[in-house]
Amino acid sequence: MEATPLAIAQLTDAIELPAACEPEDSPSPLARLAMLLRRQRRSQLLTALLRTDRAAYVETASFLNIPRRELPNRQDVPLRAFDPDPRRPDAPELAGRAPEDGLVPDCELADKSMGENAAEAVLLDVTRNIYAHETGTARVPERGIRGLLEEMRTYMLSPRGAQPAAQQEVLIRTLRTLMTPALPPFYRIFMGGVVPSHDPDDARVGADPKWLADAFSWVRGKLPAALQPALAPGKQLGPWFYAPVLTAVVSPFAFGFLVGPATLNLRSDGRFGGLVVEKCKFLQESNCKGMCLNSCKLPAQNLFAELGMPLRVSPNFATQECQWSFGEAAPPPEEDPAWPKGCLVGCTSREAMKELSGGGSVVRACE
Repeated sequence: MEATPLAIAQLTDAIELPAACEPEDSPSPLARLAMLLRRQRRSQLLTALLRTDRAAYVETASFLNIPRRELPNRQDVPLRAFDPDPRRPDAPELAGRAPEDGLVPDCELADKSMGENAAEAVLLDVTRNIYAHETGTARVPERGIRGLLEEMRTYMLSPRGAQPAAQQEVLIRTLRTLMTPALPPFYRIFMGGVVPSHDPDDARVGADPKWLADAFSWVRGKLPAALQPALAPGKQLGPWFYAPVLTAVVSPFAFGFLVGPATLNLRSDGRFGGLVVEKCKFLQESNCKGMCLNSCKLPAQNLFAELGMPLRVSPNFATQECQWSFGEAAPPPEEDPAWPKGCLVGCTSREAMKELSGGGSVVRACE
């Protein structure tokens, strides 16, 4: 079978028909094996279609009854009527509501419990301490991710944090501090393939230390003259072929306390190095597109770019899933057709921002 929408549709029918006709008792081992092979073959065809014709892949995945967890990539695939996820009580109203005043419809799915385990609670508390130090904002009594988001909103609505660039930079500084001075140089070398360089005026936390840059300088001096330019300070030789996959494997453990559980999948171009956050707790609890953009998406993309790894973060506001594609360059939001324009209907920050602006439009600030 070739990787075409028709072939995938036929294979999906072959999967659904036996499942609907199964007797009440469990199927035979042979029948289970046949079903498993069909699903594996469908996954292969979907992956091949994703790599060759993404538009056809999205169209096919949007109308066929294929479980979202079996899709190799969920980016741009809308919430479908047959998806089994629990809906909000007012989901029918949300689904039938036309966008008004340039607003983006809210997520139709019910909220998920976003409790933290002991380790995540400690990491969140450390993050909040760093963030409070960077912004000068006071800690609020609310615990966990909601407390952090309330502090982020307080900073966003303050004169110091009114500019998106200020919100992004303070998050990057917070993440750099969380990584400690040791991790960024290690990542830049072994993942990003960046030759260490030392600049005394470099304000980055975790910038390449002088001893590391001197060690590479010594190695460069031992090479033939023709090869020395390959190790010029700051030159990027990567990212190495394994870096996107390895980063995707590690990231759920490194950032899960901020965004929630994630599973590995393929990037939007069908290559390895992707992961999908099943339901981003940052987005669920804030329901603010501006905070998503300036306190998560752009800081994460810019931080990894600084480390030598392109990253594209693509939230789905209808499902509150979020696709992270390591090794894939991200277009600016204003040039990204997948990034919707306008503020979310139920944005938790819009009324407060409207008061600050004297009742004027805040759509631009929430984009």
